[in-house]
Amino acid sequence: MPAPERLHDEYVSLVLKEISARAHCDTPSTIYIGGGSPSALSTNNLKKLLASLKTSGEFTMEWNPEQVTDEKIKLAQDFGVNRFSLGIQSLNDNLLKTLGRRHSAKMALNALEKLNSAFNTGSCDLMFCLPGQSTEDFLNDVNSLANIDLKHISFYGLTLKKHSKLPPQPEDLYPEMYLKATEILQSVGFYRYEVSNFAKRGHESKHNLVYWKRGPYLGVGPSAHSYLKGIRYYVEGKYLPWKKWVLGGCLQSNLTQDIPSAEGKEIEAVWLALRTKEGLSLKSYEQEFGKKFEIEKARPFIKKGWMMLNKDSLALNGEGWLWLDKILLYF
Repeated sequence: MPAPERLHDEYVSLVLKEISARAHCDTPSTIYIGGGSPSALSTNNLKKLLASLKTSGEFTMEWNPEQVTDEKIKLAQDFGVNRFSLGIQSLNDNLLKTLGRRHSAKMALNALEKLNSAFNTGSCDLMFCLPGQSTEDFLNDVNSLANIDLKHISFYGLTLKKHSKLPPQPEDLYPEMYLKATEILQSVGFYRYEVSNFAKRGHESKHNLVYWKRGPYLGVGPSAHSYLKGIRYYVEGKYLPWKKWVLGGCLQSNLTQDIPSAEGKEIEAVWLALRTKEGLSLKSYEQEFGKKFEIEKARPFIKKGWMMLNKDSLALNGEGWLWLDKILLYF
């Protein structure tokens, strides 16, 4: 549910206060504004937000199709945004209505044309395993985007919460949708560099790679997480607890800390590494954890063709990309 317009001024003001209080570091190498839709802001509020953000590298902004305007594109360019992320989700109008989206397929394609022309690099998000979605529906979406001069495509299987009012999902079609979509993208020059992310060479999301490689990052805004010096920080709750925390001076001591156990750190390192094309570096694992990875645990999956063992790395392969969580539980 989008926030009411009256809260936008207050929200931007609070974000600026948090940035001022917490961003005591060198100019960040990447910035990503989203997880929410900055394109929903008025031109004036968007200008205030963008003016506070500077990077020497990749600067990504999320957009909803119905909020893409020439004025906002020009504003984003003026303040250094150089990459877009567009939440299309589906090119089927009936499915978009089911999801409660405000845009149509035509609106999404028009928005994509504008953004692609303005920034020349960026990503579109699709969803699959939607209620009422057939494999043909999803593959039509993938084909439509694959044949545009687009540099990056992400697709994610929908996860329904308990007691959701949406109709049941076609979960039995999940493997078919994922594997066939992967084939389509690879046939036209995209490569899978992470479980759900496909890019033309040189157009990978540098910002997201920081997450998967366990690099440090600062998250700003309600419920935003940060990862600094091996510890995760976040503000408990959503908007109101965050507002109270910001007005109270953004005290570090009032942030919730998530300090992983030795086992938790090891599991996270393996899980995140296996999500990527490079996979798990056995040398890096040994250096970090002081022991060799038990490669025998991977043998059944290597035999099935779900994993590959190279000189120094263990990586997913074939249908293994579908079953990462099951593989990790076995490990």
